[in-house]
Amino acid sequence: MNQRAAPYVLTPGQARSHPGTFPPVKAGAADTGGLLTVSEGVLGPGTPGPPLHLHEDSDECFYVVEGRLLLQVGEDRHELGPGSFAWVPRQVPHTFANVSAGPVRLLGIAVPGGIEELFAEQAAYFARLQGPPDVAELAAIGARHGGRLLGPPISVDAEAAANRP
Repeated sequence: MNQRAAPYVLTPGQARSHPGTFPPVKAGAADTGGLLTVSEGVLGPGTPGPPLHLHEDSDECFYVVEGRLLLQVGEDRHELGPGSFAWVPRQVPHTFANVSAGPVRLLGIAVPGGIEELFAEQAAYFARLQGPPDVAELAAIGARHGGRLLGPPISVDAEAAANRP
């Protein structure tokens, strides 16, 4: 995949591809010749992120724009505020959660591109879901896209989060 998109500009709230996915895709593999995927995520106050997982073939990085993000990388946990950056190489277990009273806004980048296909399949699954998600089905979706579920998401104490900046 060597083809790249012509230059483009997105306004706040716009996504380039895969409408309705979380996180919204700002630049995907089709735009970047497969080099990377860029997404902008917003997590509500006291909200856990994904289950503990890893990606077999892609590296990720996160840049926190707003709020306080608790990031687990391997066994270590780090609280990241605005301006913080984290690099998570492929095959490293990770998860995150919003541990603040306000939203967390973060920029996510995956190298190489293509993680948006995982986001799209997950969004389709959640759209038709009635009741709690089936962990085995989430694991199967992840596996189809080079991921592996390893454990639960970070448990967030909503009361403690409400008392944080």
